[in-house]
Amino acid sequence: MKREQNGPRLWTCPLWPLGMGSLGLARLKAWRYGRRSAPVRLGRPTVSIGNLTFGGTGKTPFALAMARVLLEMGERPGILLRGYGRRTRGARRVDQASAPEEVGEEALLLARALPGTPVAVGERREEAAALVRELCSVFILDDAFQHLRVHRDVDLLLVDASRPGDLHAPPVGRLREPLSAAKRASVLVATRGEVHHLAPSLLGWTEGVPRVSARFEWEPAPLGSALFPSWKALGGVPVVAFAGVGHPESFFGQARAAGLSLSARVAFRDHARPTAGRLQHILSKARETGAGAVLTTEKDAVKWAPLWPEGLPLVYPRLTTLLEGDVEELRARLAEACGHGASSALP
Repeated sequence: MKREQNGPRLWTCPLWPLGMGSLGLARLKAWRYGRRSAPVRLGRPTVSIGNLTFGGTGKTPFALAMARVLLEMGERPGILLRGYGRRTRGARRVDQASAPEEVGEEALLLARALPGTPVAVGERREEAAALVRELCSVFILDDAFQHLRVHRDVDLLLVDASRPGDLHAPPVGRLREPLSAAKRASVLVATRGEVHHLAPSLLGWTEGVPRVSARFEWEPAPLGSALFPSWKALGGVPVVAFAGVGHPESFFGQARAAGLSLSARVAFRDHARPTAGRLQHILSKARETGAGAVLTTEKDAVKWAPLWPEGLPLVYPRLTTLLEGDVEELRARLAEACGHGASSALP
């Protein structure tokens, strides 16, 4: 994976003090939570997955991978999300028939990829937890590194190693919190690259913390159309690719690495909803380039597939997460949390 060389643009320089101010407010918020009464406990051991930056670092496929690790350990994980991008409010149980606009596409993707694993959404995670608690021995909190009002037994911090420029105050970078917040991490996870690609200024705050690398690879065959039994079968076909995720260039790069010929690329903002205008834009690109298929992410396919017109195949990959580094220490942290938490009191 090619690493981006993100340098500050001239127009961002006057706004840099505002970005530093936002990081100061985030530091104050964390300090206040540390001084207040004990955080809310969810009644089960809790594993948080999150990041320091805005934009995609691979939290959803990593949450899926951690759920599978916990299942292998004999646990019964449940996944709790805020439900970003949904049009509803309050706590809701997610099932495979849920509508993405009601629960969010990430929650629906997880529910479909993990049949039998409870998934719930809610702005207040304790309300979501109450809907599925009796079915779970451990909770996974997706995108919760900043959700400090809830107690967590393990904090997994993801950092995109391919985007070193993200680790600056906005608008130069994409930091949500100062780098010093990394000291809260139980395990540091470098995604889309190796741990040694991460900035020394970040690594300095995580001395002694287990470090894991996570690579996201495509499974052997595309989903969505029986016409293409493998990526090789799609290799000679012009393809229009679109993505509405936090890091679309990473997706396009993986498509090229899979041997696909991208006749056009369309990047939408993260969580962008399907609209008639966006659909027509994609289809016009396909007509102009003679595309034989349209490629998107699994997260986008959750929203787009029900609305997709017949005739032009919509295909998408499913990701597999490969872990390297201090993987046994990661498993040990999970086992320790589950073995000494509330799961021991399950009926």
